[in-house]
Amino acid sequence: MLRFFMVAFFVGASAEVLYDGPCPEVRPMENFSFKTYQGLWYEIARFPNVGEEGARGKCTTASYTVDGDKGKVRNTQVIDGVKSYIDGDLSLVEPGKLMLTYTFGGKSKNSYLIVLDTDYKNYAIAYSCKNLEDTNKHQVFSWIKSRSQTLEGAAKETVDAYLRNSKFIESAKYIKNDHSEDACKATVTRAITEFYRNY
Repeated sequence: MLRFFMVAFFVGASAEVLYDGPCPEVRPMENFSFKTYQGLWYEIARFPNVGEEGARGKCTTASYTVDGDKGKVRNTQVIDGVKSYIDGDLSLVEPGKLMLTYTFGGKSKNSYLIVLDTDYKNYAIAYSCKNLEDTNKHQVFSWIKSRSQTLEGAAKETVDAYLRNSKFIESAKYIKNDHSEDACKATVTRAITEFYRNY
């Protein structure tokens, strides 16, 4: 059985990017269009996280289908020739803030994703944060996404500029994804069918 590590997308219960204090107040981008955001996104880079097995998850994608302020999401990744995927429900909590809900065995888990910036056609920068219970720390997750398997030219320059000016994202924390033919080669496809642990 494949287990689902969950905070947002494939995010796990413990993360490698930790900071002192509670989650900062982070606002989504203005004038966000949920409908235009739908479709297939390739993960170009991410903060390392348990759900994507640190740096091991390759060829990672997220596909959104939107109907009004609701929708569906499918996340996929490849590890050691096995392509795993998880399907979930999607809802727009507020412009630029999405709630993802995954249900197994009658139990549901929610996670929240903030879209910091996107031009819808080329790039997107996403963010998630979770306060750690019984500690004075928080976990941070972030993803750089593209409509294609690479991010180049003006779109890359825009992302780089955003990150340089960001007060809450350390760009050095990102690890690059691999969308090469070898990395995406999978001989087995499996659905993730249970949560990794109870919260």
